[in-house]
Amino acid sequence: MSYCPKHINFLVTAGADGIISVYNTESGRQVIGVKEEENEIHALDFCSDGSIYATAGRDRHIRLYDSRTSQITKVMEAPDFKNSDDLTPMSGHSRRIFALRFHPDECHIFLTGGWDNSVKIWDKRMGKEARRFINGPHICGHAIDVEGDKILTGSWVAHDALKLWDFRSLRLEKTVPFPLSTGQSEFLYTAQFCNSEVVIAGGSGTHSAHAINHKTNQDLGGIVLGRNTVQAVDSILDGQLVAVAGVSGNLHIAALC
Repeated sequence: MSYCPKHINFLVTAGADGIISVYNTESGRQVIGVKEEENEIHALDFCSDGSIYATAGRDRHIRLYDSRTSQITKVMEAPDFKNSDDLTPMSGHSRRIFALRFHPDECHIFLTGGWDNSVKIWDKRMGKEARRFINGPHICGHAIDVEGDKILTGSWVAHDALKLWDFRSLRLEKTVPFPLSTGQSEFLYTAQFCNSEVVIAGGSGTHSAHAINHKTNQDLGGIVLGRNTVQAVDSILDGQLVAVAGVSGNLHIAALC
């Protein structure tokens, strides 16, 4: 789900049933309902000026919606393997998409990632091909974020899962060490920036989320969900307050000093 950045009472939600629901949070009422037939929606985000939101999921198509009407304005279609579409690095995703994130400062640019071990960078004004791509990240949840000139990715892999990339060159800047105990693995489902120096990430390897200073590699603190997988994190006030949730169904909120 995602709030419209220009209208605080405007919330859009979507899920595996393919249904998009638009709510007026002031009245508490659903004002629009849309269904993407035969699709599971795994990712949703607004562009920075609030005029467009985009969805992506199982069918690999990326749909752009007018935020005022929730009518589709463009579909960036995935390759059609049955009709022998040529697959290039700039083609759409070859497997389902789990993350979609608009650039916070450039309203036309967004990033997607999923099971095909790639992150694609798109311009919503262009056709169905991506502008650029990063090869490698295995994205299985909301694990792509952008802050300034840096891209953060969290992969569902055992080790070296949390990475920072330079947005301009798309070169790997560093792998951020995720705190592990003996015998543990990382397997991250979610990752995001808290501010320009701190990231938070979590998953199924440690059943925990940790805030980490990516410049010093210092672990600033963690939240453990027992034996339950972490699937969602968020933060406000430059990371002073973080929220963590997952399979347990419980929401954990903590203050970082």
